[in-house]
Amino acid sequence: MGIKIRNLNFAYSETPILRNINLDVNDGEFVGIVGPTGSGKTTFALCLNGIIPHLIKGKFSGDVEVSGKNTKSFEVFDLAKSIGLIFQDPDSQIFSITVEDEIAFGLENMGLEKNEIKRRVDGVLNALKIKDLKEKETFALSQGQKQKVCMASVLAMDPEILVLDEPTSQLDFRGTKEVYRILKDMNKKGKTIIVIEHKVEWLLKYADRILVLDRGNFVLNGKPSEVFRNPKLEKIGIEIPKAFRIEKFLKKSGIKVDFEKLVRV
Repeated sequence: MGIKIRNLNFAYSETPILRNINLDVNDGEFVGIVGPTGSGKTTFALCLNGIIPHLIKGKFSGDVEVSGKNTKSFEVFDLAKSIGLIFQDPDSQIFSITVEDEIAFGLENMGLEKNEIKRRVDGVLNALKIKDLKEKETFALSQGQKQKVCMASVLAMDPEILVLDEPTSQLDFRGTKEVYRILKDMNKKGKTIIVIEHKVEWLLKYADRILVLDRGNFVLNGKPSEVFRNPKLEKIGIEIPKAFRIEKFLKKSGIKVDFEKLVRV
């Protein structure tokens, strides 16, 4: 059933942050969202799992439907079974002392049996290749390790949709590559992935579709090759992937190279 958004508007006070958004995200899609600072990306993410309007108040109108559930009618905890949100700063999401307890926290709140909790905790630790972190204290982890633990906590609850708000902002190349490997693996297994990201090169490689948010509305929506070649991006202030900058330069010299095929190998 995916996500269906109709006439979504939101303002924290008087100034509109999101303006008349209409959007569908299909089951199993890998969607990348880009936009300049202040365009409303994080606010949009908070609308997807019900934090807005339930926990963060403001002027909210329209409808956001996630896996058939209207966010106005379901609490955040109920929506967590359908959609998981991972924030940019892992420290804002970690509450438990040990990694094992952190991953088990949401499962315990779901009322699962101890054997099922153990099975899920061990399962996500293996899937994310962080089994060695199981008994470690969360405050002693690196930022990359903390981000993986946050992902494990959400994945353990087995939501249909994963939303990640700049998950690689604090990671180096190696850490970023590992996160996207995990996301693509989850996507192949049927999870719907939505990533808000500044590192456009990774979205070019992994995303099926790119959405460009500017001043509270999506102004571009299409395949990575179409969106990232659109001259409007530079006017908005969004970085164009290096591959397409090189392609543009080579075309002026009469050399044709399809960089999209190369980067998605």
